[in-house]
Amino acid sequence: MNKDLLHTPVLVDQVIKYLIVNPSGIFVDGTLGGGGHSFEILKRLKLGGRLIGIDWDDVAIEKARQRLQAFKNQVLIKKGNFANLTEILAAEKIDKVDGILLDLGLSSFHIDVPERGFSYLSDGPLDMRMSKDSKRTAADILSNESESQLAWIFYNYGEERRSRAIARTVVKNRQQKRLETTKQFTEIIKSVTPYSQRIKTLSRCYQAVRIATNGELDNLQTFLDQSIDLLHFSARLVIISFHSLEDRLVKNFLAKQVNPCECPPELPYCVCNKKPTMKLLTRKVVTPSIEEIKLNKRSRSSKLRAAERI
Repeated sequence: MNKDLLHTPVLVDQVIKYLIVNPSGIFVDGTLGGGGHSFEILKRLKLGGRLIGIDWDDVAIEKARQRLQAFKNQVLIKKGNFANLTEILAAEKIDKVDGILLDLGLSSFHIDVPERGFSYLSDGPLDMRMSKDSKRTAADILSNESESQLAWIFYNYGEERRSRAIARTVVKNRQQKRLETTKQFTEIIKSVTPYSQRIKTLSRCYQAVRIATNGELDNLQTFLDQSIDLLHFSARLVIISFHSLEDRLVKNFLAKQVNPCECPPELPYCVCNKKPTMKLLTRKVVTPSIEEIKLNKRSRSSKLRAAERI
């Protein structure tokens, strides 16, 4: 198999441990990518088990299709966004599944291809779209949004303290020439950032624009809001995040499902009658081992949370 197909999935053993309870059931990999996690899941399913893999990137779908060829009778690959999972499953006449996995990280074939524009490490077009079907690129955002909106994006999606200075400099530069390349954006960030802090600031700003380009947090929240109704009792939800914004959404959502009571704390007992829908399987967030990080540096920021439908 071509080496570029072999994107390394993170936290594989932990995913399998928490996700697969019924190996004869139906599972969803909502972030198919290159098919790394799906391959490991399919290896462990029994003959009647099925997996539905979803991605909105044509390149990812093609790579996954090749990687999962040996399981073609047990896997169904669908182009789409996990935010639309209810509709995707309904089209296959499936109302509930036995497990759902999301891995919210970027695949290597996103990061390592300059033409996709996800990385400040090489020059390329300011694209950053996960799906070429999306109309708005990173260049559109940086060239058209107001200074205040850009500052909001850098601060809220990148947690960047220099958000206003960077937004101001973006607007100043685009008045001379439209921003079209990662090199232009990188130079703008560097111009207002101390040398010792450039790497972190570049990472935050690229993350912020990528999130805005793809609506990542909105998609995640939309998925979470429908996820409970798509799970059989005893089915599992496993989500791997890579930055605090995603992890916070997942953590707060699961906490609300585990303890939905809205009664004032001074009441001696619950009167709202809201019952838990999920049981936490990971009291503390699961992170990769030192050994895994050594083998795959991109796993170092991964965080896994898992819960069971009750």
